[in-house]
Amino acid sequence: MTMTITIRPGTREDLFSIFVVFQHALHGLYQSIGQASPEDKPDPENLSSGFEYFHNISEYFTQTAEHFWVAVDQGEIIGFSRSMVRDGIRQLSELFVHPDKQAQGVGKRLLDVAFSLEGVRNRVVIGTSDIPAITRYLKSGVKFRFTIYDWFRKPEIVPFETDLAIEPFIPTHENLAILNSIDQIILGYVREVDHVWLSKNRQGHFYRRNGQVVGYSYVSHRAGPIAMLQNQDFHIALAHVESEMTKFVDEVWEQMYIPVPMTNTAAIEYVLKHGFKTSPLLEHFMSDKPLGQYENYVFMDPPFIS
Repeated sequence: MTMTITIRPGTREDLFSIFVVFQHALHGLYQSIGQASPEDKPDPENLSSGFEYFHNISEYFTQTAEHFWVAVDQGEIIGFSRSMVRDGIRQLSELFVHPDKQAQGVGKRLLDVAFSLEGVRNRVVIGTSDIPAITRYLKSGVKFRFTIYDWFRKPEIVPFETDLAIEPFIPTHENLAILNSIDQIILGYVREVDHVWLSKNRQGHFYRRNGQVVGYSYVSHRAGPIAMLQNQDFHIALAHVESEMTKFVDEVWEQMYIPVPMTNTAAIEYVLKHGFKTSPLLEHFMSDKPLGQYENYVFMDPPFIS
C-alpha cells in the first residue's frame, strides 16, 4: 500500500493541506480517548478561522525549518513532518499522519527524512500520548525526560505583590544577549531567531530583581514561553501573564493554555490554586541527551517546539 505514497519537500502552498491533516490527526487522538466522536470529524470548509491562527506559526516554521516534508497519496497530502536546528539541537516540530493512512509506514518514513542524527549535538521531540508515535520516537534513539500537561481556563486579572520589576522589551542586540544567556541555562541552547519572531507576534516582558533580569515571558492571544531562573518566581510570572492575556482574548481563542512540565512545581501549584483544568491529551519531552533545567520553564502555546 505504501508504494503509492510518495514523500516530497513541502512548500508554502501546502500549509492549508497540512493544517487539515493536523486537525484530522488531533481529532483521531481525541477520539481514541473518548473525547470526540466520528460525527465531530473536521470539515476542511469550516477550518478557515482556525487556520488564520495556525498560518502565522506554520509560515514561520516553513521559513526556518531545516526539513519540511509531505506525504502524498494520489495527489492528496496525507501526512507531514518538519524539523529545525537551533544551536546544534535538531527539534522535530511536527509529525502528523491522517488517521485513515496510519499504520502503513508513513510516519516512519516522515521521521527518517526529518530527524536524523547527522550534524547535530542533540535531538528533541515533543510527542503526544499516541503509543505508536512514542514507540517510533524511542526507537529513533531519543529517551523520555518528562511529561507536559496542558492547563487552561479563561484568563482573569490576578492581583499580586512582588519585589520583581516587570518591563516590556523589544529584540535589541542587548536584549537578545540577555535572552540567550537565560536560554543557555534553562533550555541548554540558544534560539535568537525564535525570539525575534516571538517579539513580533507576542509581547515580551523581562522580570528584574535588584536590576538583574531573572526571567522573561511572552503573551498575546497565546501564552508563553516563560523562563524563570528561580522556580518560585513562576507564581508572579503566571499571574502577570494571565492578567495581561485578558487584553487579548477573542471569539476564536478565549482560553489561556499553558503547557507546563510536570517537574515545574511552582507552575503546578499556580494552576491548581487558580482552578485551571487540564486536557486529557499529554505531551512527552524526549531527547538524545539530557539538557536544560525545564523545571524552570513553561512552553509556548502551542508546544510544537521548546
